Amino acid sequence: MDPSGRRWKRLRIAATVIGGVLLIVLAVAVPAVTSSPALAGATTPEGPTVAEVGDAPPVIGEGVLVRVVKLLRDGASVYGQDPFDGQVVTELSALEIDRAGDAEYALQWYGYDQAAGRTISLTFDDGPDPVYTPELLDLLAEHDVTATFFVTGEQVAKNPDVMRRIVREGHALGNHSLTHVDVGEATPFRSGLELVLSDRIMRAQTGWYASFFRMPYESFASSSMQADVRGILRAQQLGYVVTSHDFDPKDWAYASGELTGDIPMPPLGVQDHVTLLLHDAGGGDRSRTLEYVEELIPLARDAGYTFTTMPQVHPQLAERTGPAEVTGWDRATLALAQLVFVVPPVLLQGLLVLALVTMGGLGVLYTVLALLRARRSPRRTATEPLPASVLVAAYNEELVIRRTLQHVLASAHAVAEIVVVDDGSTDGTAAVVRDMAASEPRIRLLQQVNRGKWAALNLGFEQARQPVVVTLDADTLITPETIGALLARFHSPRVGAVAGVIKVGNRSRNVLTRWQALEYVTQIGVERAAAAYLDAIAIVPGACAAWRRTAVLEAGGYSEATLAEDCDLTLTLHQHGWQIEQAEDAVAYTEAPETADALVRQRVRWMFGTLQAVWRHRSMILRPRYGWLGMLVLPMSALAVLVPLLFTPFVTVVLLLMVVSGGLVPVLGYFALFSIFYGLLAVVAVRLLDERAAHLLMVPLYRVIFEPLRAYLIYSCLGSALRGVRLGWNKLARTAHMDATPAEPLPAPAVPTVAARQPVSRPTAVPA
Repeated sequence: MDPSGRRWKRLRIAATVIGGVLLIVLAVAVPAVTSSPALAGATTPEGPTVAEVGDAPPVIGEGVLVRVVKLLRDGASVYGQDPFDGQVVTELSALEIDRAGDAEYALQWYGYDQAAGRTISLTFDDGPDPVYTPELLDLLAEHDVTATFFVTGEQVAKNPDVMRRIVREGHALGNHSLTHVDVGEATPFRSGLELVLSDRIMRAQTGWYASFFRMPYESFASSSMQADVRGILRAQQLGYVVTSHDFDPKDWAYASGELTGDIPMPPLGVQDHVTLLLHDAGGGDRSRTLEYVEELIPLARDAGYTFTTMPQVHPQLAERTGPAEVTGWDRATLALAQLVFVVPPVLLQGLLVLALVTMGGLGVLYTVLALLRARRSPRRTATEPLPASVLVAAYNEELVIRRTLQHVLASAHAVAEIVVVDDGSTDGTAAVVRDMAASEPRIRLLQQVNRGKWAALNLGFEQARQPVVVTLDADTLITPETIGALLARFHSPRVGAVAGVIKVGNRSRNVLTRWQALEYVTQIGVERAAAAYLDAIAIVPGACAAWRRTAVLEAGGYSEATLAEDCDLTLTLHQHGWQIEQAEDAVAYTEAPETADALVRQRVRWMFGTLQAVWRHRSMILRPRYGWLGMLVLPMSALAVLVPLLFTPFVTVVLLLMVVSGGLVPVLGYFALFSIFYGLLAVVAVRLLDERAAHLLMVPLYRVIFEPLRAYLIYSCLGSALRGVRLGWNKLARTAHMDATPAEPLPAPAVPTVAARQPVSRPTAVPA
């Protein structure tokens, strides 16, 4: 806590300074990174809009390169002008003039060197692929064939070694966008990013530039080119030559099974120059493509064709490829791409492994330990249970206090006294207790001004007259056997506290209470049972527990330093060498929050208090002196907060991207995996605690509620801790709803005469 507020003020100042620096960096970096390297530092030129060019401009010319030209008419002659730099690039033939009609703009096919001879250019889209591209390179090297690889920036960042090999072995590179987006449908800003960032990534990764571009999803058909006019215009404006192909065997469709049979060969001998569109990546099995290439090479050579790269047969492309002068912005773009495309899958895989180890491995370990405790560990019980005082701290509990005390009075174990500490209630709590005390001498009412539950409990321990104090919450209902089961676990003078088993009494109210019922069962039935087997219980819940009075007083009682006074006291007892036990047959029923708001307020207090307690006792972590508590339970408790704190935003973004790119199936697969595993834990817990199988119906919904709740709690607690504010108790408003309760209270058993308060000295057998 920081009542002065200085820490929060300093943090805000630091955040403001860092935010300002980041804004300045972004203001400089964004224009620099998004400027096109193909323009060689020139300003992006103005040009026609799609509306000016038209949705379906006439298509003229021949070749596999395509551009938008502005038609200039000079008498009977018509010229094609680049609409961005003003250069006249072609003169239309009579046939082309006829096709162009009176249009102001046209799409022109062009390209191919006029040199004699037959050429075939193998081009491969969507790569590089870490598996199939190296196999393809092996095949091309074997036959001394070079090809052109149209790569995406994403795959370039992911596969640097393959990219360097492509360049080293003399193949040509081409730009195929950053993420294989449909550039013709994307916004101008998005399409510009797709081209420019991919170009910079390629330069930084390979030291090579290629200022020509093939659009994803394009086709050689004129109608396809017309539909892509937006993308073509944007590429030209940024200084890139747009390329296409003239034969597409649709190898991707054969790989996916959409088409069957033999992949068609190009029309060898029909045309002198062939540019063949194939795919070395993009998903699916590309072995059919490799077989196709191996079959094509000898056939084409027998037909008199020479294999070339596209720049070798297109002078316009040869001018736009070569060694690059790599800039700092190129390297920064590559680093950003690796951060976006390379790091997340690796990190997600690491987090998945961590989750499997922590939830899977630790879950299996806890389950085995819980089963060992239930099956093999003898139930050590005291031969003569110690006499006990029952302590109830109450604040505005008028609705439930009478019912709670009635169940205590009906205990099968004789209760020597019931101490109720009224912590300054403003309702009729004290009147109800006073009324019951009038007819039941074992009930004592102590009143104090409102100081908090910790102070009320400390007062009760000071005034208790018995060596063991059983603490109950004011809404807790116990079975007739609960108190006896708690006291029976004091089998040794080393036992300082015994935890009971708390179950949700208002389970049937709604989904939230059913969810909490399952959570209580699995947490107590497996996790705490395993911790008990290791003598590593970290929290003895004050709602149903028994404490050796001298142990609590020696530890200094409950502290106001945390909101989880029971966790804080439990860890202090461990530090003083006391043993902590659990009694599975000591069952109590509590009222769980019935609304989301009440649940969140309760869990914020629980988590914040537990974090306070663990931080306060952080010297116990990884200390062999404290056994499995210090070496396993507390470290895992810390990791259970730190890992989600650091990685929840990242995982959320990655899962959203997975939904966008791959649909819900992969995400549902992860969800199902963890749900199945949690379901197995729940089955064991239900069995060990002899609970109803109906709890398992909540397993599919468990993580749907748990994950968002945990994320909110972690960041809410972090914010409170950074601000240094003192959180309130956020006490749950009672409703008195209780559908799963013990049997109706029976008349209380006779109470033997008990001596007045007799302090029990701490046994010398307990280590310091």
